[in-house]
Amino acid sequence: MKKLTSLLAALCLTAAAFAQQALGPGTGLVSPEINPDHSVTFRLFAPKAVMVQLTGDFLPTRPIEYEMGGQKLTYDAPGIVDLKEGPGGIWSYTSAQLEGELYSYSFLVDGRKVMDPSNVYQNRDVATWTNIFTLSAEKGDKGWYYEVHDVPHGTLAHVWYDSPTLGKQRRLSVYTPAGYEDHPKAKYPVLYLLHGSGGDEDAWTDLGRTAQILDNLIAEGKATPMIVVMPNGVWFNQAAPGAAVNMFQPTFENSRSQSTIEVEESFPDIMDFVEKHYHVAKGYANTAVAGLSMGGRQSCMLSMHYPKRFGYVGLFSGVATTEGNEAALDAVFAAHPKLYWIGCGKADGIMVNSRRLKDWCDAKGYPAILYESEGGHIWRNWREYLTIFAQQLFK
Repeated sequence: MKKLTSLLAALCLTAAAFAQQALGPGTGLVSPEINPDHSVTFRLFAPKAVMVQLTGDFLPTRPIEYEMGGQKLTYDAPGIVDLKEGPGGIWSYTSAQLEGELYSYSFLVDGRKVMDPSNVYQNRDVATWTNIFTLSAEKGDKGWYYEVHDVPHGTLAHVWYDSPTLGKQRRLSVYTPAGYEDHPKAKYPVLYLLHGSGGDEDAWTDLGRTAQILDNLIAEGKATPMIVVMPNGVWFNQAAPGAAVNMFQPTFENSRSQSTIEVEESFPDIMDFVEKHYHVAKGYANTAVAGLSMGGRQSCMLSMHYPKRFGYVGLFSGVATTEGNEAALDAVFAAHPKLYWIGCGKADGIMVNSRRLKDWCDAKGYPAILYESEGGHIWRNWREYLTIFAQQLFK
């Protein structure tokens, strides 16, 4: 019995030692290091490597050709630079001065992608993980709004709801502003915020920095305190990977090819749940819908499907075609939306349809706003659009 007790004690000590080893003290390296001049230094310990490189969205882009549907297309991929090896097998690279923004990057060690072990900040875009960091050159720049500051913070929750239309439970991400829990009789307007192809209900919280943007804007008095509901816009998936019943790998193509009909038909399930479980100021003037890419197209279609439900409409790099939808668009503007806002990058292939929709609205005398930014179909634009759009809501 004593031998058994001693054996169990030894096993427990071994398990505890392994757990402590797994926790570890970190790498001891500072990476990334934001320098006083707003350049950034990256470091990686790789003593056996022959070549170490860095790829990131702050580097000059490189054109990559690919084929889709028999058509050859080109997109701008993040640039690649070489790191230099220093004493002790530590490789390093210092960037040029950067403007305030959220940036993503990864290392390539002898051609193989490696995450930065010194940086615990990561996010997932569809099925790709990268390291991230925020940089703020001055208060009020884009990077500043994406950072956490000493301001009152809202609450970000993942909640499940029943969708009778789709016959399944589904998950939402919901942001409630600071003070929401303390004022149960207060009513708040709602922004329904939709993600793009391959995304899910985590996209706008992780990649879009929704909570940080709203916290900072509300604290400055630039945005009205609001509830932000971020549903899963892929109707055949219950939730993001790891939260769904089944294990799956998200793909851009699967969600990109879906129709918007199921989303349009099932969207009242989301609104009914939100209005029953949250302190919602109901009605046209208190309800907004916006989305990026696929979510922009869905927002456009939802506004046409329910023209008297959404007093504010935001289309971020995604619109529905005017052809065949003229009568539905007429109904949208007949309800006199308080804001119909279109945002798109000048290098984005969606710009053609965005301008076409704007021209159609102009010809009809409808008050649509087109905001043209630099760059293409990227999160850097969509975070900016949310920052701008949110300040114009519920005024």
